[in-house]
Amino acid sequence: SFEGMGSAFVDVFMDDNAVSSTLVESCLAKWSGEPEKMLAASLFEFSQSHLTAIASIDAEVVEDRAEIQKSAHLEAIESKLEPLQEYATGVMFGPMLGEGMYLVGAGVRKKSIIKVYAVAMYSSATVLTSVSSTTLGNAARTFDSSSPMTSFVLEMVYSVGAEKIASAIAESVKPRYSGSLSDVSALESLIVDGVNKIGGQAIKGTVFRFNCSEDGVGVSVDGVLQGIASFEGMGSAFVDVFMDDNAVSSTLVESCLAKWSGEPEKMLAASLFEFSQSHLTAIASIDAEVVEDRAEIQKSAHLEAIESKLEPLQEYATGVMFGPMLGEGMYLVGAGVRKKSIIKVYAVAMYSSATVLTSVSSTTLGNAARTFDSSSPMTSFVLEMVYSVGAEKIASAIAESVKPRYSGSLSDVSALESLIVDGVNKIGGQAIKGTVFRFNCSEDGVGVSVDGVLQGIASFEGMGS
Repeated sequence: SFEGMGSAFVDVFMDDNAVSSTLVESCLAKWSGEPEKMLAASLFEFSQSHLTAIASIDAEVVEDRAEIQKSAHLEAIESKLEPLQEYATGVMFGPMLGEGMYLVGAGVRKKSIIKVYAVAMYSSATVLTSVSSTTLGNAARTFDSSSPMTSFVLEMVYSVGAEKIASAIAESVKPRYSGSLSDVSALESLIVDGVNKIGGQAIKGTVFRFNCSEDGVGVSVDGVLQGIASFEGMGSAFVDVFMDDNAVSSTLVESCLAKWSGEPEKMLAASLFEFSQSHLTAIASIDAEVVEDRAEIQKSAHLEAIESKLEPLQEYATGVMFGPMLGEGMYLVGAGVRKKSIIKVYAVAMYSSATVLTSVSSTTLGNAARTFDSSSPMTSFVLEMVYSVGAEKIASAIAESVKPRYSGSLSDVSALESLIVDGVNKIGGQAIKGTVFRFNCSEDGVGVSVDGVLQGIASFEGMGS
């Protein structure tokens, strides 16, 4: 955590000697049209009012020092979670899927001998503490304040048409759902519509997300929400598809049991449960106050409606797909490729605030992305490797790009370099094809994550820029 390092890191990708000129070109092309400028302006307007509401909430939360410490403790526990590679397909799933949603396990869905998709289940700490052969399914399908949602992430490893994949999922839901068949048809239509928007084929790499709750099942395709099949009991029925005695992926159930049945894992689950519950209590009290302000709720809903228009972006040279958002208020600005001579090393995407989206021009983009304040506290870069590189080599390459742009001590850059090396060494010492780095740049410095696991923060002034 070094002042200025966040800004220096942004300069690596955004200044006149940027290491990926295609990323800059992509940002300018993506946000320079009039419809895109209007979308950016709308995002800016509503995100600012949303930030104001959040800021007032934060001011109240800060008064309660005990709750802040509990939240910090929860984050420390969550940092121990690890990603999981589904054995049969090689698909990697991150350890978390947003706040309070933890990876329970991963498996494969087969049709005869054909592997169709890898599937991961994410749920609450409550579910993690209920992992046994007799209790897991019921815990995952029971929704309340301590466990409001169970999500399934499906990544295709075999190409299937829109109607076929939608029909297969719907047919699995039907015998488990006690409501009208027309409800299941509505779910099926959401899947078909989502796949048709990406060309009509759920090709290898297409990602579905199904959020199951007491409200029904939310359907997303490649990061874009298609809608919610909002029918009572459908959320639980969808969980049953993967968790009951006739589950469509027995390896998913086996993975969940194997991952959380050991004593260290049980202790970790218990710790997550303890601290997430106190955190949820604090959030619930905040939510009760927010609900009183109807105008703010409407603004938030409006912001979500605007965000639903955002689309993922496929980096042209590598084919890597980047989602339209990277958490609340972090929007995809553009994507490019980093080359060394003729070798494509990694695809890179920049995510930042709506403030940055409204500043996309050849003269203002770089400065907007590297300037951190309350309206634009962070700019993040997501790098996905398309060429295998050793830990020291990739860390050194990034560090060498930061050095001439950073006015602080060289030892600060060495600290950043060490975080990258440590992260890659934890996954075997090679940043292989598909390895994902995330660099969160802010006025505090640069946060480094490798394959979804936070390594630490190079907290130096100016390094983020």
